[in-house]
Formats: sequence, C-alpha cells, structure tokens
Amino acid sequence: MLDPHTLLELLACHSTSGDEGEVRAVLERCWRNAGLRVTSLGDYAIMATTPRRSPRQPVLLITAHMDSPGFAVDRVAPAAPGKTCGLTRLGGAAFAGRCAPGVLKTRSGKTPVLIRRKTRREDEPDFFCTPMLPHSVLPGDLCHGDRVCFSGEPACENSRIAAPFLDNRLGCWVLAELAATIASWSSRYQIVLGATACEELGGGGAPVLARHVQPDLAIVVDATYEAREQHVLPGNGPVLTLSDASVLLSPARRDQICALLAANAVPLQTEVYNFSGTDARAFPHQGLACQVLPLLLATTGNHSPRESADLRDAETLVAAIACLAREFRP
Repeated sequence: MLDPHTLLELLACHSTSGDEGEVRAVLERCWRNAGLRVTSLGDYAIMATTPRRSPRQPVLLITAHMDSPGFAVDRVAPAAPGKTCGLTRLGGAAFAGRCAPGVLKTRSGKTPVLIRRKTRREDEPDFFCTPMLPHSVLPGDLCHGDRVCFSGEPACENSRIAAPFLDNRLGCWVLAELAATIASWSSRYQIVLGATACEELGGGGAPVLARHVQPDLAIVVDATYEAREQHVLPGNGPVLTLSDASVLLSPARRDQICALLAANAVPLQTEVYNFSGTDARAFPHQGLACQVLPLLLATTGNHSPRESADLRDAETLVAAIACLAREFRP
C-alpha cells in the first residue's frame, strides 16, 4: 500500500514552475530516509540512485516533474482599487467562471487570495488576485515574480481523490513510494529516480537530467486526460502513451509492453493523440538512443483547481514499473 500521508504532504506544497523547492524538500527527505544517494542538478532537477554493481550495468531512470501550473506576479502596483496585483499564467492553469481561490506566496509568507479574470477594462491584466482578508498583503511585500497557485483541501471518497496539483504530485508520490521498494527488486538495472523542474513551461529540467544520467531505459510518469472515446478512464490502471507531441511508440513496442504486463496480471490502458506532451521529449532531443516509456495516470479536470484521479492507478503503476525493471529488454 502506498502511504496517503505522503501524497497529502505533497498536495500541501506551493510548487509552481521554477519554484519547486517545497516538493523538492519532501522528495529529498523520502529518498534519504530510504538510504538512497541524492544529487542536485542545480535548479533543474534532483535525482536519487541505487548503487551501481559495475560500470557496464544498464541504468533505468524513472522520472516525474515537480511543478504544477500557476501564476507569477507581473504588476505590483494595483491595477484598480482593491486589486492586489496582475498575474501571468505559468503553464496551462485554468478555471471555470470568473474567480478561483488561490494562495499568494511572498518572501514574508503565504496569503489566501481570489484569482480573478480581467473585466472589461482594457488596461487590466488577463488575471489578477485580490486578498481574501483586508490588509493581509502590504504593498512592500509584493515583488515581480512572486507566485500564486490554486488552493483547496483534498477530498477523498473510497479510492477517488479530488484536489489541485494532481498533475504532477501523483507522479512525485510514486517517486517517493518507489524509494522504499526498489531495494527489493530483482532487476538488471541500476535504478535512478529523477524529479524535474519547469515541465509545465516546456520542460526546462528534463534535458539536464537526461544528459546527466544518460539512461538505457527511461520511464516518464505524469498525468494524462480521461478519454472516454478511447476507453481511457481513472481506475482502469496506468496509461501507456503510444503517441503524443513528445513520443511515438511502434506497434511492435506496444505489443511487447502490453504482453509483458498482461503476463504479470498488471492492467494497462493505452492512448493516442497528437497534442500536448511530457518530459519524454527531452531524451531524443539530447541525442540519447534510450527507449522512453511514458506511463501516465488518467485524471479529470487537468490543470484546474479540482483535478480528480483514482488512487488505485498509482498502486498499479508502481507494480507496472517494478515489472518493467525486472523483465523489460529494449
């Protein structure tokens, strides 16, 4: 069983693109507690490794990204009376209606705010935020680049969870939980766990991680979309992406992976589309010839204040990764 307390701790983190320190700290602690060697690659990525038995031992990299979509302060002076600051979107943060609850993080702390869309005034930014408590943000507290993210308490019912940031705190949760189990795997690979920055803004951290590790096999963990027309649904297991804007798997590779997991009674879904993408794009862009397998978790409400997922899929994903670590041959 995966530890739900670690997921709740990750969901409480304020971790927008380029400001992933809170999630980074949780992962580093979990990895060190599991006895892994932790390495920082600047602001771009962190990694944890098992011992390498020989220089010729192949390397399996399992990676997820630490950031979630949010906003950055772009106008410190109020755009109109009662408005705190203008915002620029970081990634595809989206919400229905005119406003959504959020959290503003400045050097002096965190403040509840309402994130609002622009009204009809042409001189307003597309988004701005207003403190939910009067005088809770002083003008001197605000700086260009301060961050705002969605807020909301996670809601759980049976195996389903609804919360902001499931993309990609679910992936980070899997990385934290894998650390406690990989020592028991019977694998030909040295295992490297990696967590990247800025995936939501084009994948700035993944190329650094890819070039540093140069794995023989990479598994990219992320969230994907429920797609009923493709029978991709939360609760039916992890999703192998066959095609998107960052990866294209052959039918032969599809059949190999599906057969391997089926032989081990691990459920698997597949998806095909040609937009969006994951950190999988970083590996061929760095000139690496390794096989890259995107194993994702189906969610609804992606990038909104109310994403939802089925926690059983994360359990199954861990089983799928362990199976590939034992038996997959590129």
